[in-house]
Formats: sequence, structure tokens, C-alpha cells
Amino acid sequence: MNLDQKKVEKIFATCILTVFLGQIYLNPFSTGFRFSFSVTALSLMLLYFKDISINLATTTVGLFMFIFRSFVFIAGNPEATFAQAFEIHYPVVLFYVFFGILFDMLQIRDKINKLEIFILSLWFCDSMANIIEIALRNESIEYPFESVILAIILMGAMRSILTLLIYSLSVYYMQRFERERKETKYRELILFISSLKTELFFLRKSITDIEEAMKRSFNLYEKLRDTEQRDDALLVAKDIHEIKKDYMRVVAGIEKALSEEHENLSMDIKDIFAVINDNTKKLIASKNKNIILRFKYKHNFQTKDFYQLISILNNLIINAIEAIDEVGIITITEEIDKTDCVFRVIDNGGGINKEELEYIFEPGFSTKFNPMTGEMSTGIGLTHVRHIVENHFQGEISVTSKKDAKTVFMVRIPTRKIMNRKW
Repeated sequence: MNLDQKKVEKIFATCILTVFLGQIYLNPFSTGFRFSFSVTALSLMLLYFKDISINLATTTVGLFMFIFRSFVFIAGNPEATFAQAFEIHYPVVLFYVFFGILFDMLQIRDKINKLEIFILSLWFCDSMANIIEIALRNESIEYPFESVILAIILMGAMRSILTLLIYSLSVYYMQRFERERKETKYRELILFISSLKTELFFLRKSITDIEEAMKRSFNLYEKLRDTEQRDDALLVAKDIHEIKKDYMRVVAGIEKALSEEHENLSMDIKDIFAVINDNTKKLIASKNKNIILRFKYKHNFQTKDFYQLISILNNLIINAIEAIDEVGIITITEEIDKTDCVFRVIDNGGGINKEELEYIFEPGFSTKFNPMTGEMSTGIGLTHVRHIVENHFQGEISVTSKKDAKTVFMVRIPTRKIMNRKW
């Protein structure tokens, strides 16, 4: 029932559009016969709405067109009768009926990818339906019959070519829009998985920390002599062990969700920078800041570890954005230095005090704090960034900064750890 309702709505939309565009016309023979853009509109709707009946749609359009033209005729000629309106405008119904029959018989919907056959078939439908209409009118035309037929054929050719052009352009732009939408969703998915993999990385680290805490608790249990304290220490060790098992279940679930489907994927530096660029522009806009982003790379190699690399660069860029008050420039670069791939994130924000530089990678440290809201940096923290660089990539991260000048974060990663192949 719902599907039938949708078909009715599509046929109704086809009628409204066709009747409306039917008012844009040429009347070359000074009779009730006219050339309009309604045929182009109808052809397009029949191509777009492939689930509606061709003959039902064209017959309905013909009736709508007849009713509308008769109403306009009577409204403009108060002394006219319905019989007169019927005699003048009934052939338009037959035009659309015959047009639909020919459109269906020639299976024009199936010929849209065969341009020459499509144009010839639609041309034939248009021209034959017009010839039938003008023959039924029995109106005296001052022009020679050959000229009338030639005008019909030429107009049919023009409308057929116009129909193909509009349809092709609309399909192109719809496909382009859909492609851009999918690319946007894909980039959002990459950022989501990148964040998820980062959290997974730290969950594994937490499991190791929990294991150490459990060992210390059990060692305490063995050293204690007081029975009640020994029991408490053992209970703590058991609780920690249960927490560890819960963490392991969570990790196993996330790893299963991110397993084989994503393991063999690779991404080049150009695309990585494009993903980060799109995400960062949205973040900058949400913070109402005027920040220019510059991405420069010298080697567009591919890497399987793009999720981790995106996480590192993304969080360094977040820190850079928060270091800039309102207006600034952030530059992200990539180059190969001997056996290392070097990434730099450079900003011209407020800089970092010299005495703070040695603590910048310590847990809990932040270069940005809002005293009004108590908000800290929105990134995962430089401690965790360093942890990924050092433990996943076996690389190193460093920072140089001048107060009220610029800050440069440099990440060095061995090429053997990040490149898919020898560059």
C-alpha cells in the first residue's frame, strides 16, 4: 500500500511538472497545436521514475493537460462552451497516449546508455505523436504540409537532444554528490577507527598496568602475617584480576570488530593529509577561529599504520589549535631524513615557556587551560602521543618553542616501521 502511494505521488509530480512546463511553448502554425517543453519534462520523469507505469503516467498527464488547457481557454473566453474547449484540446490527450505507447513499445528506458539509439527512439516517439495530433485536429494550416512535418521533426530532434543532455547532466551531478557523500562518510569512518585504535592501544597498556598492580597486591598478600590483612590483600588481588579479565574482553571485542577487514588496508600521505585537513577545518570552524592550514609532503608513500599516524598528527594539531587564540597558521610537513620519516607540526601560537618544555610530555601536563570552565586540552595528551610514537613506531618525538613566536613538534619514525615498501 505504501509503495502504491509512492507511485501515485510520483505520477502526480510528473503531471504537475509536465503541465507547468507545457505553458512554455511555441505556436508556429497559429492553431491549437503547439510545441512546448512538456515532452522533455515528461520524458525525464519517465526516465527518473522507472517504477511507474509508462502508459498510466502519460494518459494521466494527457488528461491533466486537457483539463488545464480547457480551464484556461474558458477562463480567457467567458462566452466559450465546454464543447468548444473539448474540440480544441482533446487531441492533446491522444498525443500523450500515443507518446506513451510508443515510449513503452520502443523500450526507451533501456536505451539510455546507447546514446544514438536513445535519441532516435525518443525522436520517433515525439515526432509520430505530434503528427498524429496534428492530423486529428483537422485545422486549416496556412503552411505547406512538408513544412509542417519538417518543423515537427526538427522540434522532436531538439527536444530529444535536450532531454538526453539534461538527464546526463543530472545523473552526473547526482553521482558526483553521492561520491562526495561516501567520501565524507569514509573519512569520518577512518577518523573514528583511528580514535578507536588509539583507545585500544591504551587499553592494552592498561592491561599491563593492571597485571603489575595485581602482582604487587599478591606479593603484599604473601608478606603480610596478619590473617585479616592477608585476606583483604588477596581479595584486592582477585578484584584486580576480574578487572583485568573485563578489560581483556573489551579489547578482544574491539579487535574482532576491527579485524581482517581493515588489516590489509593502506593509505598514502596525500590521502592522510586530506582526511586530517577536512576534520581540522570543521574543528576550527566550531571554535570560531581564523586559522590557515598548510600541508606539505615530499614523499607520497603508503603505510598500513595510517590509523596510528592520523591519531598522532591529529592530536598534535589539536594542541596547536588550542595554542592559537584567534588568528594563526598551522603547517604540517613530511620529509625523509636518511633512515627516518620526519613529520613536523608547526604553529605560530603563544609558544611554551622554556621551564615548561622539560615537563611537556609528563602525565597530566597541558599547555592549554581555561580558568573559566576548567577545560583542559581536548586531545589524548602529549604523554599518550609520545607513547604511540615510541612503542608502536619505535620512533621519537621532540618539541622546540619560543614564547610568543612558534612551536614545532617533530616526530621521527624509522622508515622501516612506517613504509609499506622501500622508497
